[in-house]
Amino acid sequence: MLWALVYLVLVLGGLLLLALSGWRVWQKVRAARRALGELSSRVSGLAADTAALSDRLDHAEVTSRLADRTA
Repeated sequence: MLWALVYLVLVLGGLLLLALSGWRVWQKVRAARRALGELSSRVSGLAADTAALSDRLDHAEVTSRLADRTA
């Protein structure tokens, strides 16, 4: 009877440890997804800024070429 109780405690302890490990992994996955969403929004913002700077550069280049032609 004592061995059955020891085995039961070991099995339940193992299951508890497995459940806690799974929960911890799930927390890490959620944190990674949250960070991925944040980085995605930052990349979108940087892409918009890059496009705006590219437009400004193109405008400056066109303006300088026009100034060269008129001079």
